[in-house]
Amino acid sequence: MTLDVSDVTVAPPAMKVTKQQMADAQVPHIYRDFCAHLWIPLEKCRRDNLFAPWKCGDERHGYEECQYREYVRRMKIAELKKRQQADE
Repeated sequence: MTLDVSDVTVAPPAMKVTKQQMADAQVPHIYRDFCAHLWIPLEKCRRDNLFAPWKCGDERHGYEECQYREYVRRMKIAELKKRQQADE
């Protein structure tokens, strides 16, 4: 399977929350990525609703979509690097 790397932006997206905001929200280090701005309201909703699986669907979908887009971006960059190494 070959990925289309023509639209790859190598620069990572901008962080939308600061380290202090993540610390204040007690975001675990494993979740402090480019989607942390969506994790914070998702976790607040989960806690407010006692982690009911049928609640917070919109927040969960937004966070999972962000995670997927970040994964695709990393895979496109990896494919681009692999092609560049093959050309050398």
